[in-house]
Amino acid sequence: MTASTIFDGDFEAHLTVRGADAEKLEHYAAATGSKFVHIVLARGRVTEQPMLTIRESGPFAAVRDSVVASRNRLEAAGFPVVRTKIEAVPSAAGVPATDAEAVALGDSYYFEHHIKLLLDPDTDTSALGHLAAAHAAHLSVNARRVRNDGLVERFVTQRCRLVGAAVAAARCTALVTALEAENYRILSAEREFVVYDSDESIDSGWIDEHEERS
Repeated sequence: MTASTIFDGDFEAHLTVRGADAEKLEHYAAATGSKFVHIVLARGRVTEQPMLTIRESGPFAAVRDSVVASRNRLEAAGFPVVRTKIEAVPSAAGVPATDAEAVALGDSYYFEHHIKLLLDPDTDTSALGHLAAAHAAHLSVNARRVRNDGLVERFVTQRCRLVGAAVAAARCTALVTALEAENYRILSAEREFVVYDSDESIDSGWIDEHEERS
């Protein structure tokens, strides 16, 4: 695993597993103190993405080593990892503040924003998907999350590449504003900066970044 070592702060890592038995992976997560999430994309090459989520803090080099160790243990337990992704909070040291800094890092690094929505079960998600696509975003759901009130949660995930934190934040705000204008109920909005992604092709066909707006 390689990535810039300039980063320092709070991180979240996602280990995506191929063909996992969801129940077994969830039990493994509980036994190891990690979090199990089963993400289902609205479209794309690999729509089913069961994964473990791990939180770490400190210099990136130490975080990287800890994530590698977690990945190795997961694979030794019989869960083949097809993707390792590490995200930093936007306030972490090394996250680019300006577009020039982002360009200097390269296009393998990118901001990612997750807007959680609360929807009626009969909501037209095709219209929501079109709105999201206009902001370089698209839809997903946590398949393990079922609410008792009958409402459903959806995530709108946006990517911003080769731009600094200020531009990325503005694009996130524009997306949130567009969702609010259509009366979508927003539960939360989370911003992250991806410092390592071992296989972006897992998400091929999901988010079209060419539609991204400044």
